[in-house]
Amino acid sequence: MKIYFSFNFVQRIGKAMMTVVLILPLVSILMGIGGILINPNIQQIFPFLSSKGFQAAGLLLQSSGQAVFANLSVLFAVAIAASWTNKAMAGLSALISFFIMHTVISTLLKINELQVSEKMIGTELGIQTLQLGVFGGIFIGFLTAYLYNKFHKIELPEAISLFGGERFVPIISSFGAIISAVIFYFIWPSVQQAIGLMGGFVANHTNPFTVGLYGGSVKLLIPFGLHHIYNAPLLFTDIGGVYQTADGAKIAGDQNIYIAQVMDALRNPSVPITGGAYIGGKFIPVMFGLPGAALAMYHCAKNDKKKKTKALLIAATIPVFLTGITEPLEYTFLFVAPFLYVVYAILTGTAFALANALDIHAGYAGGSGFIDFILFNALPNLNHNWVTILILGVIYFFIFYFVFRFLIRTFDYKTPGREPDVEETRLYTKKDLETKKSKKTADQAIEVLAALGGKENISNLDACITRLRVGVKDVNKVDDSRLKELGAAGVLKINDGVQAVFGAKASTLKSQIDEIM
Repeated sequence: MKIYFSFNFVQRIGKAMMTVVLILPLVSILMGIGGILINPNIQQIFPFLSSKGFQAAGLLLQSSGQAVFANLSVLFAVAIAASWTNKAMAGLSALISFFIMHTVISTLLKINELQVSEKMIGTELGIQTLQLGVFGGIFIGFLTAYLYNKFHKIELPEAISLFGGERFVPIISSFGAIISAVIFYFIWPSVQQAIGLMGGFVANHTNPFTVGLYGGSVKLLIPFGLHHIYNAPLLFTDIGGVYQTADGAKIAGDQNIYIAQVMDALRNPSVPITGGAYIGGKFIPVMFGLPGAALAMYHCAKNDKKKKTKALLIAATIPVFLTGITEPLEYTFLFVAPFLYVVYAILTGTAFALANALDIHAGYAGGSGFIDFILFNALPNLNHNWVTILILGVIYFFIFYFVFRFLIRTFDYKTPGREPDVEETRLYTKKDLETKKSKKTADQAIEVLAALGGKENISNLDACITRLRVGVKDVNKVDDSRLKELGAAGVLKINDGVQAVFGAKASTLKSQIDEIM
């Protein structure tokens, strides 16, 4: 049973789900620009934007972005299956299975006239079905991935050998989808009621303590790469609430609801903003807290290393501030001072709690940085929460600065610029994660593979934004020191799972190691 409870298995689940989340920053830009064009407040400043051409462009951009949010279920299905197996056939099979499952459910509803609440009925790709939400897509994605791994090498009798191998996967997954549809038909109304009760509980118990606990817990799970599993139900499912748009579409999840309500409110100012109750405080530690921590690390650097440290910290802080991608800066102190990271998580939790206490509703579509802050909070100007966030942000900038500065000097943490003279001052970004010998990335991939114990030691290889995520047969064969020499900011080993933090180069390294293997 080891594989089902291994760290490698769990981190792969998080990575597979992250595949869809990674497309949301692009979507947020499309929707944000569209929102600017149709925003009456912006049109008062720039009257030419009220022309039919700009209004049409704004609506088109908004519709393009909303198409993604409205179809997250099928995107999860295809992306999870393809990501888990690294095979296009698995993604195609998941798409077919998704269609079949919902079509069968729709047919069963018509045949048996199941008595369910209208709230439980929705549409998926034009099919009237039970409203499974992203749960349905996630289920089909993992089911198809499992069936692919089990049957993609099957050999059939010669007469039907044409349907052997990978071609058998769409067939078996279709039968899996039919069986799943029947099961969902009978059990989902009860499950949906339970989810509704859970969502109601979350909504009725949204208070500074629970929101603060959520914010801090997410940060504590980031080093393990498991925060997406914890995040997804609240951000994208009924657990995070349900909202019906002006067009009649059902939107689920705290993040999705906020964006949908902003889009509706731009056309109808009377629409209340209730989404963003949990995520409203995230801008504070991201846009202000971490830059304050970076300034503290710079001021704590040795005088002869300040210049280089300044350049490195600025390079890491800019993407944090603009896009909300925090990992490169977080890992700068995570592996040299874990206690500092715990304090950081606690400070983050207090920011979330304070935002909730002040009834701040704010949100983002792609990332919790300046871009989304402007596009979905400041420019729509639907409430003055964004002004409050700015005020709190300045306060937290100084809190982070003084706390980090005190702890770094008190405990002599070896943050950038404070390393022993024999070590190189570096920050783990794309540029600085190159090896000291300036090897070509292909050569580096060969040596990283060797440090992981070689091809024979790898059971699974994957990567997210900043990390190689590797399943290994023998974790003792992984050379931590060598991986760090090759540019890893840190190495985390739990059971049969290894994560090596290589920054933005992680995905490239993964592809090259795949080719080598």
